[in-house]
Parts: sequence; C-alpha cells; structure tokens
Amino acid sequence: MIQHLIVPVDGSDASWRAADVAVALARRGDATVDVIEVVFDQHDVAEAEARLSERLEQHETSGVSVTTHVRLAAESVAQAISDEVEQHPEVTVVIASHGRGRSAALLGSVTEELLERTFGPMLVVGPHVTRSDLDGPIIATVDGSRASESVLPLAAAWGIELGSEPWIVEVADPNAGMSGDVSESAYPARLARKLAKDSGHPVQFEVLHGEHVHDEIADFARSIDAAMIVASTRGRTGMSRFVIGSTAAAIVRHASCPVLLVRPPHLVATDREGTT
Repeated sequence: MIQHLIVPVDGSDASWRAADVAVALARRGDATVDVIEVVFDQHDVAEAEARLSERLEQHETSGVSVTTHVRLAAESVAQAISDEVEQHPEVTVVIASHGRGRSAALLGSVTEELLERTFGPMLVVGPHVTRSDLDGPIIATVDGSRASESVLPLAAAWGIELGSEPWIVEVADPNAGMSGDVSESAYPARLARKLAKDSGHPVQFEVLHGEHVHDEIADFARSIDAAMIVASTRGRTGMSRFVIGSTAAAIVRHASCPVLLVRPPHLVATDREGTT
C-alpha cells in the first residue's frame, strides 16, 4: 500500500520536516521517496537541483531510496505536482501544511489545491509536528457521517503495514444530552468491532467530550503519543464549496503528529467524472 512517496519542497524548514516524515514512513513501509521542487523558469533548474542535493545531505536517509528532481511548472506548483502524481499508480503525497511565507491561519494554498487535484490520501505535516518518527497508534476520527467512516479501512491498513494499533475516536457534544457512557460509546464500539473483524487485528476506541473537536483530538493524540491521525476531508458539517472542512483543517493546525487526509469516495468519484 505504501509504495511511493512524493514530497514537494520549497526550501522552507517546514517542507523539509515533511521530507523527514516521508523518509521515516518509507523506512517502516519499505517505500521509495521522491523529493520534488517546482520552478517556473528553465534557467532556475540547475540551481534548484544543486540546492536539493545539498539540502538532502543534511538529512538522515539511510536504508531508504530517496531521489530528488526539479519539475518545471507551466501553470502552478500544485498542477506540476499533480502531473507528477498521475505518473505513479500507487503514490502518497507527504506535504507541509504551510511552506515558505505561508500563514498558519489556514492550510497553504498549494496544499489546498493539491487536495482538489489529486484523488489519493495525503499526509499533511502541520506546524506543530516536531518528531519525524511514526511510532505509536493511529487515530481515525469519526463523527457519525459516512464520509468520516470511509477512512476506517485505510486507517486499519496503514496500521497493519506500520505495525501500529488503530484507535477510533469520536468527540461527543457535551450539549447533546447523551444518557450515560454506554450510549455514548455504542457508536464507536460498533465501528471498532466491525473494523477488527474485517481487518483481523484489534481496534481500540475512545469517546472524548468537548465543544472544540480539533482540540480534543489533538490533545488525545498527544496523550497516547499517536503516530498519525486519519481524517476525512469532509465530515458531518462539511460544505461542498470547500475542499477541506474546517474541522479537518483545524486538526492539521493543532496536531503534534501528521494527519492523513482522505477524500470521501463519493467526492472522488464525482471529481473523477468531472475530469473525463
């Protein structure tokens, strides 16, 4: 499943932290890594190639096949990366949520556009991610919607490949008036049982409480030293005009581990039809 990783870099420390995460992921999943820089002028290619080689030497890549190359963009950075992704049948993009000169208030424009252009999962490394290893459990967030539940098989598959224990986590609304722990836990418990049966591996679950879903999930991830969080780009309150929902974007901004963003199958199918 984790076969080839593409890491767009722009010279920023944030983008190279994403490269470190990709190398750690490749080492655990026996994958290859391709670090890409995009330029708009042919005259900048040689300088960018030298810069990539020099920067790569500063990072620990032993045991992993890492290549670098420069891609010339005709339209946009995201388009150039998307074109590269389309050349590989099984690829995961690992990207910093914000690159050079980007505000941490929102996801960076390149990341947003890539989410719109590509159909596979994307591992996003937010501003608070300081570790590159991927030791620890994998958290899959659910909110009662089919879109959120669609990430569960992928979370289990990545957990098996990385040797990580999957957790299904729901944040209960404290104002919803649920009648006790049993009622609150029935939904994630049912999902955990089904996923454990389907995957053949144990699955844990947890119900959190709070009005700010992203804070609760980010805090819980820290408390169990999670390797990553898996979330749908669109959840129960997602609006179709946005590529990524506000909750998923907020989780990326606050989490201390990378977030694997997954587009719901019905959106992928719709967008694929739109490109044919």
